[in-house]
This record gives sequence, C-alpha cells and structure tokens, in this order.
Amino acid sequence: MYPDEFIHHLEVDSIAPVYLFLGEGDLLKEEAWNHLLGKIVPPKARQLNGERLLAKEHPAPEVLGRLSALPMFGSKRLLMVQHIEVWPKDQLKPLESYLAHPFPSACLVLSSAQKKGMEKLQAAVEAVGAVVHFSPPTERDAPRWLQVRARQQQKVLSPQAASFLVEQMGVDLYRLQSELEKLAAYVGDREKIELQDVREAVTSQRSFTIFELLRYVGQNQTRQAISALKKLLLAGEQPLVILALLARQIRLMWQAKDGVKRKMPTGELGQKLNLYPAILRNTIQQAEYFSEAELYQIHRVIRETDLALKSTSTAPHLQLEALVLKLCRREHHGL
Repeated sequence: MYPDEFIHHLEVDSIAPVYLFLGEGDLLKEEAWNHLLGKIVPPKARQLNGERLLAKEHPAPEVLGRLSALPMFGSKRLLMVQHIEVWPKDQLKPLESYLAHPFPSACLVLSSAQKKGMEKLQAAVEAVGAVVHFSPPTERDAPRWLQVRARQQQKVLSPQAASFLVEQMGVDLYRLQSELEKLAAYVGDREKIELQDVREAVTSQRSFTIFELLRYVGQNQTRQAISALKKLLLAGEQPLVILALLARQIRLMWQAKDGVKRKMPTGELGQKLNLYPAILRNTIQQAEYFSEAELYQIHRVIRETDLALKSTSTAPHLQLEALVLKLCRREHHGL
C-alpha cells in the first residue's frame, strides 16, 4: 500500500493492530502518522496517547511492555517506533511472536528507512496489518509532486515555477512543502503561482545556491564563492548537508559531461540522471567549467573534507572555507 491508499484505508476500514512504514519519505511518513493519530486519539489527549519512540533508545521487549497498557484516552493504545532497522535480529524475535497475536487494544506502527532485511517482518505484518511504502519523488518527479501539493491548497503552480523551485531547493520535501505554503500566502487570493512569484518570494531568501557556489568555483572567483558559502551557512544549511549537496552536484556534472561526450540524447540523459529538463540544462552548462580530471579530483577532495568534518575538532565552517579556497585555486593544488 502507498501513502494515498493508506489515507483512504483509514477513512473506510477498521484500524489495524500493526503497520509497517518502509522507505525514506520522512515528510510523507509524518503526514501518515498524523492522519492515524487523528483517527485514534482526541486532540486534547495527545500528551497521554500517541507516543513515538526511537528504536536505538528502546528495545523491543520494552516497547511490547508499553503496548500492554490499556489506553486511557482514544480507541486504542497508539505507539510508533522509528528506525527499527537498528534493532539486532534477536530483538525481532519477540516482536515476531507478538505479531502472531497482537493486542486488540493497541495499534503499533513500526518505521524503517530501509527495506533490505525486513522481508520476514514485512510478511508477519501483512498477515495481521498493513505495510505502507514511502518513496520520496526523484528530482525529475519533484516538480509534478509540487503541482499536486499546490492543488491541495487550491493553487495552480505553473510547470516553470515548480521546476525552478526544485532547482533552488533540491528534493527536500520538508523545505519544498514549507516554501509552497509561503508562496500560497504570498500570492494571496490569486489562484496561480507563476515563475516570477518564486523568483521574488523564494530566491530572495536564499540568493546563493549550490549551483551558484559551484559556478563561482568554476570561474575561480574566490571571493564570490566564499560569500556564497557563508550565505548558505547563514541560511541554516548544515556543513555536512552542504558537503553532500556539493558531492552530489559534482557527480551529476560528471555524468552529464560523459553523456554529452557520448552524444546521448538529452531526454535519455535526463531520464538516466533523474533530472528535470531545466535542471539538466543548467547542469550541462555548469559542467563546461570543469574538465573530467578536475571533477574527479574535486570529488576526492570533498570526500577527504567529509572525513575531516566527522573526525576532527576543527570548526566545520573553517573546513568548508578551506575546501572552497582549494577548489578555487585548484591549479595551485594540482586539482
């Protein structure tokens, strides 16, 4: 079952004693959980029912013990355990035994980001409840996802606006949803959200993107590149997130450059990289600033910085500044 099917199930069927949420779509999981919470627990009683636990902090036997308590408020005792993939196999045995005869007075939600290794548990859950699959949209599909979300808010998001918003924000569903809500408020009573609205309302909040940072790096514009990095940090981007975005964009440029070199049709290349056409064009243009050898070396240096960020006490922002300086002066550093 998928998220929309799960919402429909909650409206027309009885609540199952157990659900398994699989996949990495955190925003979609959060929305599904809130729907379930709304069906079971009255709003004023949500401090006393509808508990969420992290698997790394609560072993399976403890979770099952909590489930045995009768609900004080709501039709069932509702409990969610997140990231159960961290539980060792011996923790899953009492859980599988419970699933054979779940408490009728309880509803247990198990959540795992990964599907691998969950096959046996999935089968056990399917026998008494339901498995819900959550997959966030790819970069190629994200603009269409945004347009559907806009319609839910009685707005029409133009294809150009949707594409530009994804280009600016990436595929962070929480951020995309937040920006869409701001845009809906920005246009007020007007039904349609146009590209210019996104440029005015979104780009002004985040002037420098990863695209622009790498453009400055490609042109060896050190001062502008450092300024772009500082803007990203001031906007609340975490150093490891910035590094991951840089690494991803370098890989995309590398793959785009190779595709162009092999004269791959644009549509085929976009499908291979899961990039919307406008984003693919920008990526191809950006890749022209770098040779294949440079992209390889830059990716290596980014990996080294990632290791340093995780293993040394040097301030993360200083390590990122050192990385940008090295990339802008790559000829002097043998990059």
